[in-house]
Amino acid sequence: MRVVKVFISHSTSRDEYGRWVREALCQGLRDRGYEVLVDADGLRSGDEWRPRLYCWLRECRAAVVLLNRAALESDWVRREADILMWRRSFNGSLLVLPVLVGDVTAEDVREAGFGDLSEVQMTHQVPTTASLKLSPSEAALEILDRFPDLPRHEDDDLVSRWVEDIAAQFAQVWTVDRLPRVGAALGLPERDLSSLVPQSDVSCGFLAAQMLHTHEATRLDKALREISRHMDGSALDHLVHLVLPVWIDPTSARWILPPGWGRDRHAVVLNVQNPETGAYYLGRAFCMDGSRYCCLTVGTGPCGEEDPETELRNACERAIRSVFGMTSRHALEDAPEQADCHTYLILDAEHCTLEQAAKVVDWLHEKLPWLHVLVIPPQRLEERDDRPGGLADILLLTPPFGADDERLAIRVGRGMLLDWSAARPGGVPWARR
Repeated sequence: MRVVKVFISHSTSRDEYGRWVREALCQGLRDRGYEVLVDADGLRSGDEWRPRLYCWLRECRAAVVLLNRAALESDWVRREADILMWRRSFNGSLLVLPVLVGDVTAEDVREAGFGDLSEVQMTHQVPTTASLKLSPSEAALEILDRFPDLPRHEDDDLVSRWVEDIAAQFAQVWTVDRLPRVGAALGLPERDLSSLVPQSDVSCGFLAAQMLHTHEATRLDKALREISRHMDGSALDHLVHLVLPVWIDPTSARWILPPGWGRDRHAVVLNVQNPETGAYYLGRAFCMDGSRYCCLTVGTGPCGEEDPETELRNACERAIRSVFGMTSRHALEDAPEQADCHTYLILDAEHCTLEQAAKVVDWLHEKLPWLHVLVIPPQRLEERDDRPGGLADILLLTPPFGADDERLAIRVGRGMLLDWSAARPGGVPWARR
């Protein structure tokens, strides 16, 4: 039987009490037969990337997130929590157990931006250790007592399967000593390049796990050029399609995932310039698994004397009818919701006002409540800006990159498709237009 791996997310290097709790918890988990994945040394000053952590985040079957004051201020703990919750979106059996340490409260967790963790916290009711005046060993026992029996692992974790698929393509590289060159091109720290041992499945998995990190499109292009002539064309084509969206930050992309099965209305305003970026966001969020989502991109050209709202509405209807094989004899409301597959419509509002786009979104949700809409606004919005109609209360998602970075990434992605893919170049291959 495989040993269950438990990841510990923490920021305790400068918190003596938190460190003692962490050490006692790790020992208690090991005593119960778990393999504990923990970075005991903490990040070095200036570290932005710890490759081994991405492997652990992908491998773990459960995770404990120790939320002391330092963790609430740690970008790394936030990144780890985001990736864990991204995996959990596709696999409810993945245990993520937040623990309040010291004087941290659930309200502190929400205000620090760990909102979805606070919802998990309410489920497990792990106590605040300081309020109970527990010693570190007693606190660890409290956590262990509330550590549930892990349910049967469901093979439905898109993130893990995506990483495994990438590893399988790396394993197709004929000249295996090229793999360290891929790592170097991606910018792996020198101390981690030694992990890439030629002819090793571990090396392929280690390298694949780094795709959980965000990589500039130019670095990704350079990395693939290191192996493009050292593998079969079909394997290279598959690899290109799998990794194209990794210039998108996964912790940002996961917010466009459906809010939950059974909830109808869902829309996001995505603060980008090009609707192709919306398709990249979907590819990143769904780990390029086309069986789980369907993407339509809809927009209009300059409308002249025509009403932009009417033109955009008609374009949406044509796209929906086309993808579902519907004729004019069918009512738009008869478009079928696909089981286990979410339909997204990327609404390019470049040639209309935001008010007109809002009306089109309201109309779409009136006709098809299950449809997910990504609105690309006519100009960049700020949080303080007023948004009309149904757009007022939905998420405004602003990516952590600028317009120049976006244009460069799209241009590089098109070049990669042109050079290495059997798909039609000049566009994002998984976005239907």
